[in-house]
Amino acid sequence: MLHHIVLFTWNDSVPAGHAEFAQKELQAYAATLNGLVSYHCGPNAGHTQGAADFAVSAIFESVEDWHAYDTADEHNRIRREVFGPYVGERKVIQFNV
Repeated sequence: MLHHIVLFTWNDSVPAGHAEFAQKELQAYAATLNGLVSYHCGPNAGHTQGAADFAVSAIFESVEDWHAYDTADEHNRIRREVFGPYVGERKVIQFNV
């Protein structure tokens, strides 16, 4: 299995409430996926200083399942339209579980 984690820091132009909108878009997309073991995403809970603003944590049955998720048209639309204009920084880590 592959654990895929993405951390986002918003830029200064992100509108109020956008994190919740992004969360709904991603959760709706995740509900359509095959090979997804676990999927969580959302805004920073705010309990520590210097943290990212938004995170995605997904566990896939295989690298091939992650690749299907990563290259799908809907994922690319979300990346482009929902995240693209508002991301100041994006960090990704993946590891086998």
